[in-house]
Amino acid sequence: MAVSGAATLDKHASLIAEQLSQHRDRLLEPKKKKELRSFSLKEACHFLGVNQNSLRHTLRTNEDLPQGMLIRGTRRHFMAEDIHEIRDFLIENDRLEPENITRRVGNEQTVVVASINLKGGVGKSTSAQHLAMSMAMRGYKTLVIDIDAQASLTQLFGIIPEREPDMLTLYHAIRYRDRSDEEDTGPVDIRDVIRGTHMPNLDLIPSSMHIMEFEHETAGHDQKKEPFFLRIEEALDPVRDDYDLIIFDCPPQMSFTVMASLFTCTSLLVTVTASFVDVMSLGTFLGMTGEMMSVIEQRKGERPYDWIKYLITRYNPTDQPSVQVAGYLRSILEDSVMTNEFYLSTAIADAAVSSESIIEVDPASFHRQTYQRAWDSVTRVSMELEGFIHQAWGRT
Repeated sequence: MAVSGAATLDKHASLIAEQLSQHRDRLLEPKKKKELRSFSLKEACHFLGVNQNSLRHTLRTNEDLPQGMLIRGTRRHFMAEDIHEIRDFLIENDRLEPENITRRVGNEQTVVVASINLKGGVGKSTSAQHLAMSMAMRGYKTLVIDIDAQASLTQLFGIIPEREPDMLTLYHAIRYRDRSDEEDTGPVDIRDVIRGTHMPNLDLIPSSMHIMEFEHETAGHDQKKEPFFLRIEEALDPVRDDYDLIIFDCPPQMSFTVMASLFTCTSLLVTVTASFVDVMSLGTFLGMTGEMMSVIEQRKGERPYDWIKYLITRYNPTDQPSVQVAGYLRSILEDSVMTNEFYLSTAIADAAVSSESIIEVDPASFHRQTYQRAWDSVTRVSMELEGFIHQAWGRT
């Protein structure tokens, strides 16, 4: 018996949304919202860039600083706010090496990165989540912007768009004013769209299906008067200098929103898995993107990037085909491919079930080696990204 396609799809969408919402509530009971765990002394030292003896001495000789809390009587743990307060003290007293001063100084400009690929399933959202959280814990004031209508990144931050139908997204800050409606006041201020997260130093602009409205509006709008590719850049202008790092999580498509984000960015991070199918798709994507950007640049002038890097994700160093494809990609693109990869990790996959990153999850939940392998992978990629940021700032 034939069924109504639209009605059935709507029903299935509602069932999935309802079950996901209940799943999230069960995971967060009894708090009902995400909370960040505490971090060990070793982890605090990692984020600060100091050794344990140095931090112990600093705390012992400066009792006004957060001293952490004792877990099980012997292990000292710190909240993220404690780590940032200690970092502020170290910077103010000139006790950090230059590479560990993780904020803009002088004329250094905000680094704006797009995590992008035309192919789905290559870890764009997971990469954006882990890199944003890693950078925030390292002390960079970070804004992550979800422009994917599927809102995967938004949900990784514990926000379910279906439960907030009136939620403000980037669309509301870049939409066109309906000149036929006298009561339409146009886009909202970007500050009304930005939301704080459970992680200090990290803000989010969430996404929902609303972002698709920008595509429909742009197609029917006079681009000579209000070019679409300027709208994100202009919307972000009032808050751009509030951040050290801004990361866009892009959908797997070449939309008006994506092109506007590419025009806004100072750098590109292209995620790709080590498979020949993905490498072939990557070539098509790069050619299409280059053509689109050249059309925009013909109108507004060249917009050079500080860097364009390719991040291999879901990498299995014990899988020979993956190793071969990674080597093949590096032989073609050379040092444009990042030295480090995001490993294929059961720890990261399991953490994602509860919308957590490897940084948020309790290490005790995993086998020690499994957790450490995932943590080390994220750390290496994050540190490499940090090097690119400092390079863009002219520090190296």
